[in-house]
Amino acid sequence: MLPTKLAFVDIETTGARSSFDRIIEIGILLFEDGNITKTFETLVNPQTYIPPEIERLTGIHPSDVQNAPTFRQVAPEIQKLLSDTIFVAHNVRFDYGFLRSEFKRENISYSSKHFCTVRLSRILYPRFKHHNLDSIIERFDFTCERRHRALADAKILVSFYTQAKKMFSEDIFTDAVNRAMRRPSLPLNLSHIDLETLPESPGVYIFYGKEGAPLYVGKSINIKERVLSHFAGDLRSGTEMKISQQIESIETRKTTGELSALFLESHLIKKMLPLFNRQLRLSRQLIGFRIQKNNKGYDTIQLETQEEINPEDETLLGFFKSARQAKEYLIRIAKEHNLCEKLLGVEKTLTECFGYRLGRCFGACSGKEPFMKYNLRLAEAMHALKIKRWPFAGPIVIEEINQLDGTTEYIVVEKWIVLGTVITDEQGNKRYEKNDSRFDLDAYNILRRFIFSPRNEKNLHKLAHHEMSEFMQLR
Repeated sequence: MLPTKLAFVDIETTGARSSFDRIIEIGILLFEDGNITKTFETLVNPQTYIPPEIERLTGIHPSDVQNAPTFRQVAPEIQKLLSDTIFVAHNVRFDYGFLRSEFKRENISYSSKHFCTVRLSRILYPRFKHHNLDSIIERFDFTCERRHRALADAKILVSFYTQAKKMFSEDIFTDAVNRAMRRPSLPLNLSHIDLETLPESPGVYIFYGKEGAPLYVGKSINIKERVLSHFAGDLRSGTEMKISQQIESIETRKTTGELSALFLESHLIKKMLPLFNRQLRLSRQLIGFRIQKNNKGYDTIQLETQEEINPEDETLLGFFKSARQAKEYLIRIAKEHNLCEKLLGVEKTLTECFGYRLGRCFGACSGKEPFMKYNLRLAEAMHALKIKRWPFAGPIVIEEINQLDGTTEYIVVEKWIVLGTVITDEQGNKRYEKNDSRFDLDAYNILRRFIFSPRNEKNLHKLAHHEMSEFMQLR
């Protein structure tokens, strides 16, 4: 049975991020029992800047919205219009997500069933490649008086819905609408099959955009569950929304377990440089801290750029992906531990540091605080940045077992460096994969968390002398 009360909605906004950008126009058409029963249209004062590209696209000038009502002023009427209706839009997660964000700013809780006319078009007209609004206008020879204006675009959606309803039997059309409503979070360029065939096992997934451009790399112990969570959350996150709008295909790579998935994720992000992975993007150079004494015995901090890290060099601390990140850290610990920003290299001055005048520094910059006392406090502040000593006498093997298929993976590690892996299948066949034997900061952080967790002790095995020959080829 078809829903009896629909609200066809279109909005124009200052940008694509629902958590940041604002609505500048709303158009709503209430559709009940096959007829338009109410029309609502208003410009909205976003109380923020309208970018030139939005002005060119919509024709809405800042002066047009200057005297328009704010969303707060129209929120009660919109909420009343949309109550007890099915929310319908073209790329529904965009319009629905923006309205929810605007309501949330006014402390109004809004939620409704919704479906996407893009998805409805894909279900009913699979032979067509494109399903954007311009393509639908062309396909049905519709006339749109003011393209990219809210009410005009909403009217096109009503025309498409009623035209499609005439072209198909009641059973087929009803089934298509119900399917569109059942999976409202499905990205526009993916099919149900793309998601239903995802493996429910540990591994890595890669989102691709146009022409195979990598958008995002992620990992999970259940790939399918994690991928679906991306699209369930795209209404709340600007990044998730952008991914949903751009994604065209998904690649998955199974791993034995979570640890091997973490390593593979880190490797692929550095190799592929996906658009939306920022924290693990490759930094070819890292910034480290070198402690040096000045001529008065005080320890000072020097920033050094490192191409390659020696984990046994105890005089080099830290490691940040930019000088800015390193300096922000120094400023923070100066405040937390009453350290001198001048001696830390953050502040350039010939006199006492500014922190001394504020009472944060105890006068190390002018010799008023004993250097041994200051150096001890600096050492305590920097202790967390030290690369931990390798806690074993030699290399170890980390055992990981896939409970689903019986595959076992042995990850060979020495002095925080992953030398490689040995993968054994159910039949006992072994496959050796050698790694680039260099210290990697992300791999170190992954290993440090894993090795020092008590629950993982049973998976750590020291290599006995008679076992070394089997793994020597990885060294």
